[in-house]
Amino acid sequence: MGERDDQGTDRIGPSQAEPRLQPVIDAMAALRRRCPWSSRQDHQSLEKYAREETDELIDALEDFTTAPTPENRAAVIEELGDVFYQVLFHSALLDERSGQVYGHSLGAIIDGLEAKLIRRHPLAFTGDSGDEMASLDDVEREYRRIKAEEKAAVRDEDRTP
Repeated sequence: MGERDDQGTDRIGPSQAEPRLQPVIDAMAALRRRCPWSSRQDHQSLEKYAREETDELIDALEDFTTAPTPENRAAVIEELGDVFYQVLFHSALLDERSGQVYGHSLGAIIDGLEAKLIRRHPLAFTGDSGDEMASLDDVEREYRRIKAEEKAAVRDEDRTP
């Protein structure tokens, strides 16, 4: 099974993602500098591709759910890569517009997602190191409560002059 880090988070083997992020960020930067198609794109021109790639991912997931073959798994991985490319591309555009180095927005996306996962799932991230799983009813109730609090906070921020 997996290991636990200092915070009690489950780890399944050594991380394969972290050391691989910088090369893909660098590849995206090279595309923006040296590829005539990539260098001309903006958020609006990429919108249709984000929709298309998401639809293709959904189709691949449906195929894999129906028939979990190695080929269908490979198709899901490929489509997840295409969706990730959209995230990478849009984050690079954000970096360019704000004068940040490539990877800055992607890091903010990852940090924000991690914080959201932990914030919205407190029953899974308690200080308790046991492997006992909360009930589905408790998890759903807590998730709805947290979402309602987040929406209320956004409404309050919108009202602040």
